[in-house]
Amino acid sequence: MPAPRCLWCTDPPLEEIAVLRWRGANPEVAEDKERMTVALCRKHLERLRKAGQRGRETKGWMYKEGWW
Repeated sequence: MPAPRCLWCTDPPLEEIAVLRWRGANPEVAEDKERMTVALCRKHLERLRKAGQRGRETKGWMYKEGWW
């Protein structure tokens, strides 16, 4: 069985969190959005939390913590 890893790198995850993922500038008007639970390492978890409600862009997708 493979070891768990961070969504964006090969480091082991620190925590699993709920995120909203979408394309475009505004999640309220985005048609392509998805709510999911992801495992993130310490580095990426801190970056996502620092981005706050505006979200963080990674590989063409915007992410923000929480289901809302």
